[in-house]
Amino acid sequence: MAKNKTCIFINGLFNNYMRCFIAIEFDKNTRNFLAKIQDELRNTGVRGNYTRVENLHLTIKFLGEIDMSVFNDVCDLIKKVSIRYKKFVLELDKLGKFDKGNKSIVWAGISENKYLINLFNDIESGLENIMPIKKENRYTPHITLVREAILQPDSFGIEMSDKPGYSFEVPGISLMESTRINGRLTYIRRAFESFAV
Repeated sequence: MAKNKTCIFINGLFNNYMRCFIAIEFDKNTRNFLAKIQDELRNTGVRGNYTRVENLHLTIKFLGEIDMSVFNDVCDLIKKVSIRYKKFVLELDKLGKFDKGNKSIVWAGISENKYLINLFNDIESGLENIMPIKKENRYTPHITLVREAILQPDSFGIEMSDKPGYSFEVPGISLMESTRINGRLTYIRRAFESFAV
């Protein structure tokens, strides 16, 4: 999709509130690489709610339900922040999991990157002037691969310490809507601002 200079609306008009988040979207090759990791997880017997390939992304900040005024302010924020950055490269790191009872969230981590941390800090700082937010003690960037995952003790063939060994370029930041279309969780880009070349 081409760069949007202003916030846009897709599939209808703004309906009072939208559930939104700020994210880094992935190119096709990166989504396909992550999909192969998901296939390996399936082959080792990991069951759960696998993130659809088109929904794979890296969240910078979850916003929750926002109205039109906040939405426009966030659009302005990502525009102001984006002009201070050049494109940078991220590297996938180890696989990991968050445990929730007898189920887990399986994720792919991101290697430490000063540009990403600075970007997160700039976004979070800017949001404080726009809306109430929950500040994070530490940003732990990760890509959710499987929710409500059930792992057999001896079936996780990809060791959690394995490094996928894949890098990808970050061209900009997106404002995304989280919604359901025909009952399926769907993420829609509502705005995008590219970094300097």
